Amino acid sequence: MPSPEILESAGVLYTDFFRFISDSLHPRSYFEIGTQLGRSVRSFTCSAVCVDPHFMLDQDVLAGRPQTHFYQIPSDTYFAENDLRSIFKLGPDICFLDGMHRSEYLLRDFMNTERLCHKQSIIFMHDYLLANARMALRTHEIGDVSEGNWQHAWTGDVWKVVPLLKKFRPDLKIFYLDCAPTGLVAVSNLDPGDTSLRESYSGLVDELRNLDLNTFTLRRLWNETPVISSRSLMEFPEDITLYMSIY
Repeated sequence: MPSPEILESAGVLYTDFFRFISDSLHPRSYFEIGTQLGRSVRSFTCSAVCVDPHFMLDQDVLAGRPQTHFYQIPSDTYFAENDLRSIFKLGPDICFLDGMHRSEYLLRDFMNTERLCHKQSIIFMHDYLLANARMALRTHEIGDVSEGNWQHAWTGDVWKVVPLLKKFRPDLKIFYLDCAPTGLVAVSNLDPGDTSLRESYSGLVDELRNLDLNTFTLRRLWNETPVISSRSLMEFPEDITLYMSIY
């Protein structure tokens, strides 16, 4: 049975942190997978490309933006049928991957996104610091009422992608941010020409399947993660470029 232990991120809401990133780094282009309501893309004012199989926008995401492109298709279909570089010729500055909450999907999204980036691009990934083990199930199961606000939350097993990247792509710079509700991962020092993940994809999926919280443990996931305080960065914005820069 999943552990009843509940752990919570202490940082600012991730969309508030994205507004800080927008104001501090001044990205020229933004790409995201998993737009849904539009709250993440609304945090940025630059040109944007949004991919989601079922948009449910509940706010104006166009105001003040030079251009916004919506693709209401699965991410695999988007990458197979479209070229992001036809819109962002230099590649996207900021990317946010928050699509299907299963690790092999996120791995594919990362591989396909990295090859379209430039060397200074930053890829953010969502839902790494899950609050309890039930949230990491591969299907969306409603929790017990004792979970309170977490009862309906679902992160899936996307947490597995980070230890896999650290093992097979040690060249990447990976930072963790304590953004509420379930953390952010920032990946930089990207290599668009690297094909190692794609060439090893089948074996990497086997690696993902063999990772589980029964052996890795939720507490280890939190304790082994050196987390940057999002509140501290927002209080001292001059420090953001110590961790990430798009120029």
